[in-house]
Amino acid sequence: MTAQNTAQFLNHWLEFLHKQGKSQHTLDAYRRAIQHFIHWSERSYGQAFDPAQVIPRDVNEWKRHQQSVEKAKPATINQRLVALNGFFDWCVKQGTLRSNPTVDVKGVTIAGHSPQALDEKSLRRLLRAVHAEGDLRDIALIEMLVGTGLRVSELLALQIEDVTITPRSGHVIVRMGKKGNQRTVPLIAPVRQALTAYLALHPQRDDPKAKLWQGQRGDLQDRSAVTRVLQTYAQQAQIASFGPHVLRHTFATRYLATNPGDVRGLAALLGH
Repeated sequence: MTAQNTAQFLNHWLEFLHKQGKSQHTLDAYRRAIQHFIHWSERSYGQAFDPAQVIPRDVNEWKRHQQSVEKAKPATINQRLVALNGFFDWCVKQGTLRSNPTVDVKGVTIAGHSPQALDEKSLRRLLRAVHAEGDLRDIALIEMLVGTGLRVSELLALQIEDVTITPRSGHVIVRMGKKGNQRTVPLIAPVRQALTAYLALHPQRDDPKAKLWQGQRGDLQDRSAVTRVLQTYAQQAQIASFGPHVLRHTFATRYLATNPGDVRGLAALLGH
């Protein structure tokens, strides 16, 4: 690929993403990100942009420029990196480039806790409350939200066959994520233990197609029911009430704290 057809190739990529269900807002943000990198590259090298000449050092220096010169927010830089990675990855799959220069470039670690995430103290109090006062379903439900970052719609859609637990590992398959995409999310030990205890008493545990979450009147189906569960234990834990999406943000915050800069790994787990 040469500089002359970069714009056309970018349009092809965005058209591909549009067909995959990406929103116009996302497409516009991705276009701006690629154009931002192109402008930086041409200004830095004093020559026309050629994607085939980009090396990992360029991407790292572009990231540092955004941090030190532009003073861009970490979330903005990370979004641009995700876009650039997606673009170059598509170029490689199309046979246009030999390798993706963004593969080993880490995102920017976001210090502190997002206001939409529970801090560690509040999270500990929540988990202590549900383990002390909750039934096995509520314990498993909250442990899964905390340990997987699933959307509440994905959580409620789970069937028994979607959960696999072995003595040392486990995973859950999200069959209908956002835009109909499927992904596999690993289950950490506390989630596996809570699910094992809950499934042992599940009234339809021998039916792989049965809904995973059961209420007093059958399948748990409504987001409001999950919200009520969370509000109950938030009150017992003496923390502010919150909705299911806060636990998704909590999972993301904790993941990045453990895996600094691994924005792509987090995006895969969250189904972005």
